[in-house]
Amino acid sequence: MFVQPYLFFDGRCEEALAFYRDAIGAEVTMLMRFRESPEPTFAPPGAGEKVMHAAFKVGDTLVMASDGM
Repeated sequence: MFVQPYLFFDGRCEEALAFYRDAIGAEVTMLMRFRESPEPTFAPPGAGEKVMHAAFKVGDTLVMASDGM
C-alpha cells in the first residue's frame, strides 16, 4: 500500500518545514504561497504569504503540507 501524507499547520507551515529540514534532513521540493495561486480569489484575506501547498522528501517518502486556510 502507498501512503502519501498531507499535513496542515494552521499558519505555521514554513516553520514546520524549517524544523523538518533541520531535525531530519527533509528536502523541500516545492512551495507555493497563496499569493502565487493561479486563482487569486481563492486566497483568504491576509493569507498572501502563507503556504498554500508544499512538498518535502524524507528519504523516499514525499510529504505534502499546507497552512490549511
